[in-house]
Parts: sequence; structure tokens; C-alpha cells
Amino acid sequence: MSQASQQPLPPRAAATRLSTHCLHGVRAVGALLVVLAHLTGPRGFEGKVFGGPGAFDALHDATVGVGVDVFLTLSGFLLVLTAAGPRLGERSAGASLWRRLVRVLPLYWLATTGVLAIHLLLPGAVNSSQEQPPDVLASYLLLPQQGLPLLLVGWTLTHVVGFYLVFHAGLLTGSARGLWTVLGAWAAVVTAAAVAVLLAPPGAAGPWLVALGSPHNLQPLLGAALAQALLAGWRRRGGLALVTGAVLLLALTGARLLPVPGTTSGAYRLLGVTTAVLLLLYGLLALEQSHRRRTPRPLLPVAASSYSLYLVHVPLVGALAVVAGRLPLPTATPVRVGVVLLVLLACLGLARLVHRFVEQPLVAALTERLPAALARRRAPRVVDVTTAEAPARRVR
Repeated sequence: MSQASQQPLPPRAAATRLSTHCLHGVRAVGALLVVLAHLTGPRGFEGKVFGGPGAFDALHDATVGVGVDVFLTLSGFLLVLTAAGPRLGERSAGASLWRRLVRVLPLYWLATTGVLAIHLLLPGAVNSSQEQPPDVLASYLLLPQQGLPLLLVGWTLTHVVGFYLVFHAGLLTGSARGLWTVLGAWAAVVTAAAVAVLLAPPGAAGPWLVALGSPHNLQPLLGAALAQALLAGWRRRGGLALVTGAVLLLALTGARLLPVPGTTSGAYRLLGVTTAVLLLLYGLLALEQSHRRRTPRPLLPVAASSYSLYLVHVPLVGALAVVAGRLPLPTATPVRVGVVLLVLLACLGLARLVHRFVEQPLVAALTERLPAALARRRAPRVVDVTTAEAPARRVR
């Protein structure tokens, strides 16, 4: 056994143990907010089916985009927990990246194929409110395009998978300092691209530059930084952070309802909504360490199937909107509310089925058959992201 392998973990590494049960509730609420954003509003299910002022317009205006902000922030947060949690050092960077991509891409491709079938069978049911038709190849490959991809929420996965690639490139440096140097360079590149988009003439910036300069690229990075801080032992004043985040989110919600111009822009959401989400996450997790608060039981099934819900609700809502739009439904508020809630229940039910019979077997099958190149017999290098100076060591 080498001398490096005999070195004890740094003293602060003991702080890596983190109770994260409250994240189930955060995932569930984030997924539900995304679904509600597509069920409500003039371009959502209610607007397409009933038209006119909707029963959920205020809810839509106040919360639109918040679910996506939670989703993107959590993606970076959970990635750091995976890298620095109990399984630290069990897998190489390549194997870790494979497992992350397997959890994201295959189900997305299946859902995209379902949307493509709907697009062919029911023209106008897919992205009917968009000027640019979807690029099929770019949609499957999660590449930037002029309009939205076939599966509406696919644009968010472009940012998530991009961060996965950058993060694991940082893991290849073999040190925590190298990892965060790569992430810092990524933040600089995103910022420079954002400035270039602002300085470019209207319409001159192509989809690649716009995607690279999107503030949404920084949300996973901020989530990762928060996880780094919590794992390093920063867990004080959780109650203050929780109250501050809640007050800030309420203030931002009120600003949207007034409405204040620019409150749905990417920069505003990054500086405002994401800050509130980070404060809420920090507060919930900091309090959980001492009070062991747990997610309410009804939210647990939603959390477990949250990714399936995130993907499958879009084609289901689109198809049901086409069908319901051809029915002579009354436009009274009770009818609107009842129909929207029924569609929400249908989305939750379909997500549970997809999670149980498609997502879980698919992920299990692919992770059990890792390519030989990713299942090297040599011991992987360990990257301890809980301290800046932690040396790389080999596990025997």
C-alpha cells in the first residue's frame, strides 16, 4: 500500500456527512411548479382549451420559471453530493459521467420520440406557439437551435448536460483545486459570452452563443458551490437563511404580479430567484442537520418520479389540450379548475408508471453493463471536493 493511500482524510472531511431528506420535497415542489407552468397561462393547457382570462393566471404569472430554476440549481447541487458523498472514490470520472448521462439521456430520447410521434399524428400539438419549427436532430442531441426542441423542456437539459461535461473535465485534473479552477473558468466563459450577446446587434447572436451566454449555465454552478459549502461544514444560521429566502421569493413574486418589467428575464431570475432558491436550500439543509426534519410523505412519490414527471407531462399535456379543445366544455371557473386538476393527476399517474416500468429498469440495465473502458480494474483517483488542499489518493 502506498504512502499516499495511508494518509488519513483531512480533518474537515468529517463534515461530508449530510442529511438530505428535505431535498425530496424540494424536487417534488420544483417538478410540480414546472407542470403547473405548462397547465396554466394563455399558452398553457388552460389557455389553449378555454381561452380568455384563466382561473390560474395569477399563479402562472407569479411562479413561471421558478420550477426550472429549482431544477437547474439542484442539478449542480446533487452532482457535488454524488462526487463527495459516501461513494467518493469508488468510480473514475468517466464512470461517474456515464452514470449521470444514463440517468438523463435515454429517458429523454424516449420522451422525445413520443413527442415526434405526436408531432406527426397531431400537427400543431407540439410547440404550436413557437415561430421556429423544432430541429429534430438538434433536439435529440441537445444542441442549441433557433427555436425550442421537440420536447419543450429539452432546452434545460442542454445546460445540465453541458455542466456535467465541464464538471467531470474538472474531476480529471485529480484535485479539488483543479476542479474548482475549471468551474471558475467555465463561469468566466459564460459571463464573456453573455456580454457578447448583449453587445451584439439584435438577432446577430446565433443560437450557440446565446446558449453559451445564458445565465442558466450558472445556476448548476451556484448549486454546486452551495453543496461545497455545506459539505465543508457551513451550516449555521439556517433559520435566518430560510426566512430570508422565503421573504425574497415572496417579494420577487409580488414584483411579477404588479408587474415590474424584466422580472422574467434570465438575469433577473439568476440574481433574484436563484438567490432565493439557494437561501431556501441552505436553510432547509442546515436545519435538517440538527432537527432531522423530513419531507411530508405525500411528496415522496412525486419526488421519486420527478424526472419522469418533468419529461412526460409535456407531451401528455399537449395531446390532452388538442383532445379537450375539440370538446364543448363550459368555460366557468369551476370547470376550468376541475379539468386542470384532472390533467395534473393524469400527469402524476403517468409519471409514476413511467418511473416504475421504464426509467428504473432502463437505468438499472445500463449501469450494470458499463463499458469495459469505464470499469477499469485499476483504482480510481479520489477527488475530495470538501477542502481546497485535499490531495488525490488511490483506493485499494
